[in-house]
Amino acid sequence: MAKIIQQIGKPIKSAWSFFDIGKRWQEWKYSFLARYKSSPADFWHGCLFASFWISLAIFPIGYGAREAMPLLCLLFLIPYYCHNWKDCVLRRLGPVWLFYCVAIMVALGIAFSINPWASFLHAGANFSKAFILPFIAMECVKSLQDLKRLVWACVFACFWQGIDGVWQAATGEDFVMGYKPHSGRLTGSLGDYSVGNYLALALVPAFSVWYILRDRMDAWATSFLMLALYWPPLFLFQGASSRSALLAVAGAFALWAFMRHGLKNLRILFWPILVIAAFMSFQGIRLMPSGIVNDNRWDLWSLAWKIFWEHPWFGAGAGQYNPAFRSLGLAPEREVITISHPHDLYLDILYAHGIIGFCLGMVFIFGFLYWGWKNIQPHIRQAGTNPNKNLYWTLCAWFWLGYAAWLINGIFGHDFYRIWWLALAMCNMGIMIGAVVNGKNLSWQ
Repeated sequence: MAKIIQQIGKPIKSAWSFFDIGKRWQEWKYSFLARYKSSPADFWHGCLFASFWISLAIFPIGYGAREAMPLLCLLFLIPYYCHNWKDCVLRRLGPVWLFYCVAIMVALGIAFSINPWASFLHAGANFSKAFILPFIAMECVKSLQDLKRLVWACVFACFWQGIDGVWQAATGEDFVMGYKPHSGRLTGSLGDYSVGNYLALALVPAFSVWYILRDRMDAWATSFLMLALYWPPLFLFQGASSRSALLAVAGAFALWAFMRHGLKNLRILFWPILVIAAFMSFQGIRLMPSGIVNDNRWDLWSLAWKIFWEHPWFGAGAGQYNPAFRSLGLAPEREVITISHPHDLYLDILYAHGIIGFCLGMVFIFGFLYWGWKNIQPHIRQAGTNPNKNLYWTLCAWFWLGYAAWLINGIFGHDFYRIWWLALAMCNMGIMIGAVVNGKNLSWQ
Protein backbone atom coordinates (compact mmCIF):
# COMPACT_ATOMS: atom_id res chain seq x y z
CA MET A 1 0.00 0.00 0.00
CA ALA A 2 2.80 2.38 0.89
CA LYS A 3 4.39 1.71 -2.49
CA ILE A 4 1.12 2.55 -4.28
CA ILE A 5 0.73 5.79 -2.32
CA GLN A 6 4.34 6.72 -3.10
CA GLN A 7 3.82 6.12 -6.82
CA ILE A 8 0.54 8.05 -6.85
CA GLY A 9 2.21 10.93 -5.05
CA LYS A 10 4.67 11.54 -7.90
CA PRO A 11 2.13 12.59 -10.60
CA ILE A 12 0.06 14.47 -7.99
CA LYS A 13 3.13 16.44 -6.92
CA SER A 14 3.95 17.08 -10.58
CA ALA A 15 0.38 18.22 -11.29
CA TRP A 16 0.42 20.49 -8.23
CA SER A 17 3.58 22.18 -9.42
CA PHE A 18 1.98 22.67 -12.83
CA PHE A 19 -0.99 24.46 -11.27
CA ASP A 20 1.12 26.65 -8.96
CA ILE A 21 -0.34 29.78 -10.52
CA GLY A 22 2.13 32.33 -9.21
CA LYS A 23 5.15 30.30 -10.15
CA ARG A 24 3.76 29.31 -13.54
CA TRP A 25 2.78 32.92 -14.32
CA GLN A 26 6.31 34.16 -13.75
CA GLU A 27 7.73 31.34 -15.86
CA TRP A 28 5.27 31.93 -18.69
CA LYS A 29 5.72 35.71 -18.52
CA TYR A 30 9.47 35.71 -18.96
CA SER A 31 9.43 32.71 -21.27
CA PHE A 32 6.88 34.28 -23.62
CA LEU A 33 8.63 37.66 -23.71
CA ALA A 34 11.96 36.03 -24.45
CA ARG A 35 10.34 33.77 -27.01
CA TYR A 36 8.68 36.68 -28.80
CA LYS A 37 12.01 38.42 -29.28
CA SER A 38 13.84 35.33 -30.44
CA SER A 39 11.01 33.57 -32.30
CA PRO A 40 7.62 35.24 -32.89
CA ALA A 41 6.26 31.97 -34.31
CA ASP A 42 7.02 30.13 -31.05
CA PHE A 43 5.51 32.99 -29.06
CA TRP A 44 2.23 32.92 -30.94
CA HIS A 45 2.16 29.13 -30.82
CA GLY A 46 2.54 29.30 -27.04
CA CYS A 47 -0.37 31.71 -26.81
CA LEU A 48 -2.41 29.51 -29.16
CA PHE A 49 -1.72 26.35 -27.17
CA ALA A 50 -2.48 27.96 -23.81
CA SER A 51 -5.81 29.39 -24.99
CA PHE A 52 -6.82 26.13 -26.64
CA TRP A 53 -5.89 24.14 -23.52
CA ILE A 54 -8.06 26.43 -21.41
CA SER A 55 -10.87 26.10 -23.95
CA LEU A 56 -10.83 22.29 -23.59
CA ALA A 57 -10.48 22.39 -19.79
CA ILE A 58 -13.42 24.74 -19.19
CA PHE A 59 -15.54 23.59 -22.15
CA PRO A 60 -18.70 22.70 -20.15
CA ILE A 61 -18.68 25.89 -18.06
CA GLY A 62 -21.15 27.84 -20.18
CA TYR A 63 -22.23 29.06 -23.61
CA GLY A 64 -20.27 32.29 -23.30
CA ALA A 65 -16.94 30.54 -22.80
CA ARG A 66 -17.61 28.00 -25.56
CA GLU A 67 -18.37 30.77 -28.04
CA ALA A 68 -15.70 33.24 -26.95
CA MET A 69 -12.72 30.91 -26.61
CA PRO A 70 -12.55 29.83 -30.29
CA LEU A 71 -12.48 33.50 -31.28
CA LEU A 72 -9.69 34.18 -28.78
CA CYS A 73 -7.74 31.24 -30.18
CA LEU A 74 -8.26 32.64 -33.66
CA LEU A 75 -6.55 35.87 -32.61
CA PHE A 76 -3.43 33.81 -31.90
CA LEU A 77 -3.79 31.47 -34.88
CA ILE A 78 -3.66 34.23 -37.50
CA PRO A 79 -0.29 35.71 -36.44
CA TYR A 80 1.04 32.17 -35.99
CA TYR A 81 0.16 31.42 -39.62
CA CYS A 82 1.76 34.71 -40.68
CA HIS A 83 5.05 33.84 -38.97
CA ASN A 84 5.13 30.09 -39.60
CA TRP A 85 3.04 29.26 -42.67
CA LYS A 86 5.86 27.21 -44.19
CA ASP A 87 5.88 24.69 -41.33
CA CYS A 88 2.25 24.79 -40.19
CA VAL A 89 0.12 21.65 -40.29
CA LEU A 90 -2.53 23.15 -42.57
CA ARG A 91 -0.04 23.73 -45.39
CA ARG A 92 1.25 20.16 -45.10
CA LEU A 93 -2.16 18.50 -44.75
CA GLY A 94 -2.77 16.24 -47.74
CA PRO A 95 -6.58 15.88 -47.57
CA VAL A 96 -7.21 19.59 -46.91
CA TRP A 97 -9.72 19.44 -49.76
CA LEU A 98 -12.10 17.58 -47.43
CA PHE A 99 -12.80 20.88 -45.70
CA TYR A 100 -13.96 22.27 -49.07
CA CYS A 101 -16.59 19.51 -49.18
CA VAL A 102 -18.20 20.52 -45.91
CA ALA A 103 -17.99 24.22 -46.81
CA ILE A 104 -19.88 23.56 -50.07
CA MET A 105 -22.39 21.44 -48.16
CA VAL A 106 -23.13 24.32 -45.78
CA ALA A 107 -23.35 26.80 -48.65
CA LEU A 108 -25.93 24.59 -50.38
CA GLY A 109 -27.89 24.28 -47.14
CA ILE A 110 -28.19 28.07 -47.06
CA ALA A 111 -28.63 28.88 -50.77
CA PHE A 112 -31.42 26.35 -51.41
CA SER A 113 -33.14 26.71 -48.06
CA ILE A 114 -36.86 27.41 -47.74
CA ASN A 115 -35.68 30.32 -45.55
CA PRO A 116 -32.13 31.28 -46.56
CA TRP A 117 -31.69 33.99 -43.93
CA ALA A 118 -32.77 31.70 -41.09
CA SER A 119 -30.45 28.98 -42.39
CA PHE A 120 -27.61 31.47 -42.62
CA LEU A 121 -28.12 32.46 -38.99
CA HIS A 122 -28.42 28.81 -37.91
CA ALA A 123 -25.55 27.36 -39.91
CA GLY A 124 -23.30 30.37 -40.36
CA ALA A 125 -22.85 31.27 -36.70
CA ASN A 126 -22.39 27.71 -35.50
CA PHE A 127 -20.28 26.70 -38.46
CA SER A 128 -17.93 29.64 -38.07
CA LYS A 129 -17.29 28.97 -34.38
CA ALA A 130 -17.08 25.19 -34.53
CA PHE A 131 -14.99 25.02 -37.69
CA ILE A 132 -12.37 27.39 -36.42
CA LEU A 133 -11.44 24.67 -33.95
CA PRO A 134 -9.94 21.95 -36.17
CA PHE A 135 -7.48 24.46 -37.62
CA ILE A 136 -6.59 25.64 -34.11
CA ALA A 137 -6.34 22.12 -32.70
CA MET A 138 -4.17 20.73 -35.49
CA GLU A 139 -1.54 23.41 -34.87
CA CYS A 140 -1.37 22.63 -31.14
CA VAL A 141 0.32 19.24 -31.50
CA LYS A 142 4.04 19.38 -32.12
CA SER A 143 5.30 16.80 -29.66
CA LEU A 144 4.41 14.00 -27.29
CA GLN A 145 4.36 16.55 -24.47
CA ASP A 146 1.68 18.54 -26.29
CA LEU A 147 -0.49 15.44 -26.64
CA LYS A 148 -0.07 14.61 -22.95
CA ARG A 149 -1.12 18.12 -21.93
CA LEU A 150 -4.20 17.97 -24.15
CA VAL A 151 -5.19 14.62 -22.65
CA TRP A 152 -4.90 16.17 -19.18
CA ALA A 153 -7.11 19.06 -20.32
CA CYS A 154 -9.81 16.50 -21.18
CA VAL A 155 -9.29 14.72 -17.86
CA PHE A 156 -9.61 18.00 -15.95
CA ALA A 157 -12.82 18.96 -17.79
CA CYS A 158 -14.41 15.56 -17.19
CA PHE A 159 -13.37 15.51 -13.53
CA TRP A 160 -14.71 18.90 -12.52
CA GLN A 161 -17.88 18.39 -14.55
CA GLY A 162 -18.32 15.04 -12.78
CA ILE A 163 -17.90 16.74 -9.38
CA ASP A 164 -20.56 19.21 -10.50
CA GLY A 165 -22.86 16.28 -11.29
CA VAL A 166 -22.25 14.73 -7.87
CA TRP A 167 -23.03 18.11 -6.26
CA GLN A 168 -26.21 18.39 -8.33
CA ALA A 169 -27.34 14.93 -7.23
CA ALA A 170 -26.65 15.77 -3.57
CA THR A 171 -28.08 19.32 -3.42
CA GLY A 172 -30.53 19.48 -6.32
CA GLU A 173 -28.56 22.18 -8.19
CA ASP A 174 -25.25 22.25 -10.02
CA PHE A 175 -22.72 24.65 -8.50
CA VAL A 176 -21.80 26.44 -11.76
CA MET A 177 -25.13 27.61 -13.18
CA GLY A 178 -27.63 26.49 -10.57
CA TYR A 179 -29.35 24.05 -12.95
CA LYS A 180 -31.68 21.45 -11.49
CA PRO A 181 -31.97 17.86 -12.78
CA HIS A 182 -34.07 17.58 -15.94
CA SER A 183 -36.83 14.94 -15.91
CA GLY A 184 -35.04 13.11 -13.13
CA ARG A 185 -31.75 13.01 -15.06
CA LEU A 186 -28.53 14.83 -14.15
CA THR A 187 -27.45 17.71 -16.37
CA GLY A 188 -24.25 19.14 -14.86
CA SER A 189 -23.50 22.70 -15.96
CA LEU A 190 -24.90 22.10 -19.46
CA GLY A 191 -28.43 22.35 -18.08
CA ASP A 192 -29.63 19.32 -20.02
CA TYR A 193 -29.09 15.58 -19.87
CA SER A 194 -27.23 15.91 -23.18
CA VAL A 195 -24.25 16.31 -20.84
CA GLY A 196 -24.00 12.55 -21.34
CA ASN A 197 -23.20 13.19 -25.01
CA TYR A 198 -20.56 15.73 -24.02
CA LEU A 199 -18.97 13.24 -21.67
CA ALA A 200 -18.99 10.54 -24.34
CA LEU A 201 -16.84 12.70 -26.61
CA ALA A 202 -14.59 14.01 -23.82
CA LEU A 203 -14.14 10.81 -21.81
CA VAL A 204 -12.87 8.77 -24.74
CA PRO A 205 -9.61 10.72 -25.27
CA ALA A 206 -9.42 11.28 -21.51
CA PHE A 207 -9.28 7.50 -20.94
CA SER A 208 -5.87 7.52 -22.64
CA VAL A 209 -4.41 9.04 -19.46
CA TRP A 210 -4.12 5.38 -18.38
CA TYR A 211 -1.18 5.00 -20.76
CA ILE A 212 0.43 8.22 -19.52
CA LEU A 213 0.19 7.06 -15.91
CA ARG A 214 1.34 3.53 -16.71
CA ASP A 215 4.49 5.08 -18.15
CA ARG A 216 5.36 6.14 -14.58
CA MET A 217 3.50 3.75 -12.25
CA ASP A 218 2.57 0.09 -11.93
CA ALA A 219 -0.89 -1.25 -12.78
CA TRP A 220 -2.27 -1.15 -9.22
CA ALA A 221 -1.27 2.47 -8.60
CA THR A 222 -2.59 3.50 -12.02
CA SER A 223 -5.90 1.73 -11.40
CA PHE A 224 -6.29 3.47 -8.04
CA LEU A 225 -5.66 6.90 -9.52
CA MET A 226 -7.94 6.20 -12.49
CA LEU A 227 -10.74 5.27 -10.09
CA ALA A 228 -10.24 8.54 -8.19
CA LEU A 229 -10.28 10.57 -11.42
CA TYR A 230 -13.17 8.84 -13.16
CA TRP A 231 -15.81 7.94 -10.62
CA PRO A 232 -17.27 11.51 -10.64
CA PRO A 233 -17.66 11.81 -14.45
CA LEU A 234 -18.91 8.21 -14.66
CA PHE A 235 -21.43 9.00 -11.91
CA LEU A 236 -22.68 11.95 -13.96
CA PHE A 237 -22.58 9.86 -17.14
CA GLN A 238 -24.83 7.27 -15.55
CA GLY A 239 -27.10 9.92 -14.05
CA ALA A 240 -27.57 11.61 -17.42
CA SER A 241 -28.88 8.29 -18.77
CA SER A 242 -27.98 8.91 -22.41
CA ARG A 243 -28.32 5.76 -24.48
CA SER A 244 -26.59 7.21 -27.53
CA ALA A 245 -23.67 8.34 -25.36
CA LEU A 246 -23.38 4.85 -23.89
CA LEU A 247 -23.33 3.37 -27.38
CA ALA A 248 -20.64 5.88 -28.42
CA VAL A 249 -18.31 4.98 -25.54
CA ALA A 250 -18.84 1.25 -26.02
CA GLY A 251 -18.27 1.65 -29.76
CA ALA A 252 -15.04 3.57 -29.15
CA PHE A 253 -13.69 0.75 -26.97
CA ALA A 254 -14.69 -1.80 -29.61
CA LEU A 255 -12.88 0.22 -32.30
CA TRP A 256 -9.79 0.44 -30.09
CA ALA A 257 -9.78 -3.32 -29.63
CA PHE A 258 -10.21 -3.81 -33.36
CA MET A 259 -7.45 -1.29 -34.13
CA ARG A 260 -5.03 -3.19 -31.89
CA HIS A 261 -5.97 -6.79 -32.59
CA GLY A 262 -8.23 -6.96 -35.62
CA LEU A 263 -10.72 -9.84 -35.52
CA LYS A 264 -8.18 -12.49 -34.54
CA ASN A 265 -9.42 -12.63 -30.97
CA LEU A 266 -13.16 -12.35 -30.28
CA ARG A 267 -12.42 -11.73 -26.61
CA ILE A 268 -11.74 -8.10 -27.59
CA LEU A 269 -15.53 -7.59 -27.58
CA PHE A 270 -15.66 -8.33 -23.86
CA TRP A 271 -14.91 -4.77 -22.76
CA PRO A 272 -17.55 -2.89 -24.80
CA ILE A 273 -20.13 -5.52 -23.83
CA LEU A 274 -19.13 -5.09 -20.19
CA VAL A 275 -19.51 -1.30 -20.48
CA ILE A 276 -23.02 -1.62 -21.90
CA ALA A 277 -24.07 -4.28 -19.38
CA ALA A 278 -22.78 -2.23 -16.42
CA PHE A 279 -24.76 0.83 -17.37
CA MET A 280 -27.86 -1.09 -18.47
CA SER A 281 -28.18 -2.37 -14.93
CA PHE A 282 -28.80 1.21 -13.74
CA GLN A 283 -30.93 2.55 -16.56
CA GLY A 284 -34.18 0.71 -16.08
CA ILE A 285 -36.91 1.27 -18.66
CA ARG A 286 -34.81 3.48 -20.98
CA LEU A 287 -32.75 0.51 -22.11
CA MET A 288 -35.53 -2.05 -22.04
CA PRO A 289 -37.05 -3.19 -25.37
CA SER A 290 -40.34 -1.44 -24.54
CA GLY A 291 -38.53 1.84 -23.91
CA ILE A 292 -36.73 1.59 -27.25
CA VAL A 293 -39.90 0.64 -29.19
CA ASN A 294 -41.83 3.59 -27.75
CA ASP A 295 -39.02 6.08 -28.21
CA ASN A 296 -39.99 9.43 -29.77
CA ARG A 297 -37.10 9.23 -32.23
CA TRP A 298 -39.00 6.88 -34.54
CA ASP A 299 -41.59 9.60 -35.03
CA LEU A 300 -38.95 12.28 -35.60
CA TRP A 301 -37.05 10.14 -38.11
CA SER A 302 -40.25 9.58 -40.09
CA LEU A 303 -40.79 13.34 -40.35
CA ALA A 304 -37.19 13.84 -41.56
CA TRP A 305 -37.70 11.29 -44.32
CA LYS A 306 -40.92 13.00 -45.46
CA ILE A 307 -39.14 16.36 -45.61
CA PHE A 308 -36.32 14.80 -47.61
CA TRP A 309 -38.68 13.35 -50.21
CA GLU A 310 -40.14 16.83 -50.72
CA HIS A 311 -36.65 18.36 -51.15
CA PRO A 312 -34.51 15.46 -52.41
CA TRP A 313 -31.63 17.17 -54.22
CA PHE A 314 -30.59 20.20 -52.15
CA GLY A 315 -32.71 19.78 -49.03
CA ALA A 316 -35.02 22.07 -47.09
CA GLY A 317 -32.20 24.10 -45.57
CA ALA A 318 -30.06 24.08 -42.45
CA GLY A 319 -32.09 24.35 -39.26
CA GLN A 320 -35.41 24.18 -41.08
CA TYR A 321 -36.67 20.90 -39.67
CA ASN A 322 -39.58 22.38 -37.73
CA PRO A 323 -40.72 24.89 -40.40
CA ALA A 324 -40.38 22.20 -43.08
CA PHE A 325 -42.63 19.61 -41.49
CA ARG A 326 -45.11 22.34 -40.49
CA SER A 327 -45.25 23.51 -44.12
CA LEU A 328 -46.22 19.97 -45.09
CA GLY A 329 -49.02 19.94 -42.53
CA LEU A 330 -47.21 17.42 -40.34
CA ALA A 331 -46.57 17.25 -36.61
CA PRO A 332 -44.84 14.81 -34.25
CA GLU A 333 -47.17 12.34 -32.60
CA ARG A 334 -45.20 11.82 -29.36
CA GLU A 335 -42.81 14.80 -29.21
CA VAL A 336 -43.41 18.51 -28.70
CA ILE A 337 -44.12 20.26 -31.97
CA THR A 338 -41.29 22.75 -31.39
CA ILE A 339 -38.59 20.06 -31.79
CA SER A 340 -35.85 21.56 -33.96
CA HIS A 341 -34.02 18.49 -35.22
CA PRO A 342 -34.66 14.82 -36.04
CA HIS A 343 -32.34 13.43 -33.34
CA ASP A 344 -30.03 11.88 -35.92
CA LEU A 345 -26.92 13.54 -37.34
CA TYR A 346 -27.20 11.76 -40.69
CA LEU A 347 -30.90 12.40 -41.22
CA ASP A 348 -30.31 16.01 -40.19
CA ILE A 349 -27.75 16.43 -42.97
CA LEU A 350 -29.98 14.55 -45.45
CA TYR A 351 -33.20 16.53 -44.95
CA ALA A 352 -31.33 19.88 -44.73
CA HIS A 353 -28.89 19.47 -47.65
CA GLY A 354 -30.46 16.83 -49.87
CA ILE A 355 -28.59 14.09 -51.69
CA ILE A 356 -25.93 16.45 -53.06
CA GLY A 357 -25.10 18.00 -49.69
CA PHE A 358 -25.36 14.66 -47.91
CA CYS A 359 -22.75 13.09 -50.19
CA LEU A 360 -20.40 16.04 -49.66
CA GLY A 361 -20.92 15.82 -45.88
CA MET A 362 -20.21 12.10 -45.79
CA VAL A 363 -17.03 12.59 -47.83
CA PHE A 364 -15.86 15.09 -45.22
CA ILE A 365 -16.91 13.13 -42.14
CA PHE A 366 -15.77 9.68 -43.17
CA GLY A 367 -12.88 10.96 -45.27
CA PHE A 368 -11.05 12.16 -42.16
CA LEU A 369 -12.14 9.04 -40.26
CA TYR A 370 -10.57 6.79 -42.90
CA TRP A 371 -7.50 9.00 -43.29
CA GLY A 372 -6.90 8.87 -39.55
CA TRP A 373 -7.35 5.11 -39.43
CA LYS A 374 -5.00 4.55 -42.38
CA ASN A 375 -2.24 6.61 -40.76
CA ILE A 376 -2.64 5.56 -37.13
CA GLN A 377 -3.52 1.88 -37.26
CA PRO A 378 -0.13 0.61 -38.58
CA HIS A 379 1.65 2.32 -35.67
CA ILE A 380 -0.73 0.72 -33.18
CA ARG A 381 -0.80 -2.76 -34.69
CA GLN A 382 3.00 -2.89 -35.17
CA ALA A 383 4.29 -1.12 -32.06
CA GLY A 384 8.06 -0.62 -32.04
CA THR A 385 10.63 -0.68 -29.25
CA ASN A 386 10.59 3.08 -28.60
CA PRO A 387 8.15 3.72 -25.70
CA ASN A 388 7.77 7.44 -26.46
CA LYS A 389 6.81 6.75 -30.06
CA ASN A 390 4.34 4.06 -28.98
CA LEU A 391 2.76 6.40 -26.43
CA TYR A 392 2.51 9.21 -28.98
CA TRP A 393 0.54 7.12 -31.46
CA THR A 394 -1.60 5.62 -28.71
CA LEU A 395 -2.69 9.06 -27.53
CA CYS A 396 -3.26 10.09 -31.14
CA ALA A 397 -5.46 7.02 -31.62
CA TRP A 398 -7.66 7.91 -28.65
CA PHE A 399 -8.36 11.37 -30.04
CA TRP A 400 -9.30 9.63 -33.30
CA LEU A 401 -11.61 7.41 -31.24
CA GLY A 402 -13.15 10.54 -29.68
CA TYR A 403 -13.98 11.74 -33.20
CA ALA A 404 -15.37 8.29 -34.07
CA ALA A 405 -17.50 8.39 -30.90
CA TRP A 406 -19.19 11.53 -32.28
CA LEU A 407 -20.18 9.64 -35.42
CA ILE A 408 -21.60 6.77 -33.35
CA ASN A 409 -23.34 9.18 -30.97
CA GLY A 410 -24.82 10.93 -34.01
CA ILE A 411 -26.89 7.89 -35.01
CA PHE A 412 -29.34 8.75 -32.25
CA GLY A 413 -28.42 12.26 -31.19
CA HIS A 414 -28.77 15.94 -31.97
CA ASP A 415 -28.29 17.80 -35.23
CA PHE A 416 -25.13 18.47 -37.19
CA TYR A 417 -24.98 22.16 -36.24
CA ARG A 418 -25.31 21.68 -32.46
CA ILE A 419 -22.42 24.03 -31.68
CA TRP A 420 -20.93 22.51 -28.51
CA TRP A 421 -21.29 18.98 -29.85
CA LEU A 422 -19.82 19.79 -33.26
CA ALA A 423 -17.11 21.92 -31.64
CA LEU A 424 -15.85 19.12 -29.39
CA ALA A 425 -15.87 16.66 -32.29
CA MET A 426 -13.83 19.12 -34.36
CA CYS A 427 -11.37 19.53 -31.47
CA ASN A 428 -10.81 15.77 -31.34
CA MET A 429 -10.47 15.59 -35.09
CA GLY A 430 -8.08 18.54 -35.23
CA ILE A 431 -5.80 17.14 -32.52
CA MET A 432 -5.74 13.82 -34.38
CA ILE A 433 -4.87 15.57 -37.66
CA GLY A 434 -2.04 17.57 -36.09
CA ALA A 435 -0.63 14.47 -34.37
CA VAL A 436 -0.65 12.45 -37.60
CA VAL A 437 0.93 15.15 -39.76
CA ASN A 438 3.65 16.05 -37.25
CA GLY A 439 4.13 12.49 -36.03
CA LYS A 440 5.61 11.50 -39.37
CA ASN A 441 8.44 14.01 -38.97
CA LEU A 442 9.25 13.74 -35.26
CA SER A 443 12.60 12.43 -34.14
CA TRP A 444 12.27 9.57 -31.68
CA GLN A 445 15.94 9.44 -30.73
